[in-house]
Amino acid sequence: MHAFPDSVLTRGIVHSAVDQWLAALAADDASPQTIRRYATVVHDFIAWYASAYGEPLAFPHLVPTVVIAYRNHLQKTRQPSTVNVHISALRTWGTWLVDEGSMFQNPAQRLKVVGRAMGSGIPKKLSDHAINGLLAEAQRAGPREYAIVMLILQTGVRIGECAALCWGDITMGERRGDVLVRSGKGRKARIIPLTLSVRQALAVYAAPLLGARSASLRDVVAVWPHGADANAQTPIWQTRKRHVSAALTATAMRRIIATLVRLCEARGVLPPDSQVSAHTLRHTFAMVYLTEHSGDLAGLATILGHSSLDITRIYANPTTEQLRQRMEGLALNGFGE
Repeated sequence: MHAFPDSVLTRGIVHSAVDQWLAALAADDASPQTIRRYATVVHDFIAWYASAYGEPLAFPHLVPTVVIAYRNHLQKTRQPSTVNVHISALRTWGTWLVDEGSMFQNPAQRLKVVGRAMGSGIPKKLSDHAINGLLAEAQRAGPREYAIVMLILQTGVRIGECAALCWGDITMGERRGDVLVRSGKGRKARIIPLTLSVRQALAVYAAPLLGARSASLRDVVAVWPHGADANAQTPIWQTRKRHVSAALTATAMRRIIATLVRLCEARGVLPPDSQVSAHTLRHTFAMVYLTEHSGDLAGLATILGHSSLDITRIYANPTTEQLRQRMEGLALNGFGE
């Protein structure tokens, strides 16, 4: 094993590494909720190690058997979904430690998630009624809000990826269009096709900002910044603060969607405290895509920017209600009274 300097073996170094990792997550535009959850997980793990092994955690001690022991400890008192959140957080931290050179291998890389009860942990999607209601509220709010919701709902981009878009990242055409996600998770870029309805929503938002003759696709496409245009690297989503234009942040975008959700809840389109967020729109896109293109996990993984089909496969799992309907329809059911 590599001989780490004595200073690396101290408790302070490990906690400092955690703080740096959390700062890196924030810089990569991870949601505040994710950062808080991951921080709690890793600090709980460090405290458990000190209690279980009688000494502070140091990087040379962070080996797969220790992480497995922690998972087994959690399984005694925690739900499978909670245990798997801990595994995900430790994997992410381990990957960062390897990238930073603090460790040679990720001790949680091959740590298996624990089994879930059938139908649990499956992402929830919005109903058609809820989608229509949310889009109606977005249209009432304005062209920018409507374009944001449409883009996330019909491409499945993460909200941080959406907020980071510049004019030049979108190729607009009357018959086709694409969005280039440069700031994807893991710093991996990808191209996602844009449907006609998304391009039309973008055109209505962009027309006054670009000085187009009208909000038609033809007129907006004619002035859309691309290539060497001066505005190509300018953020698409703009807000006005004290009469000064500024880029709309991911945090501000989350507030916009939260406001739309509250309005839907007040109108009865969504249940109270529905917990709908931008990620719900991403889940909705994924599940609708697989419903209409059954089995195309590889295509969906490409669109969503997943590094592994194991991540995407959760959208293919049937819910308990779907299983109920399938079982009721079995010919065997006809043998009952």
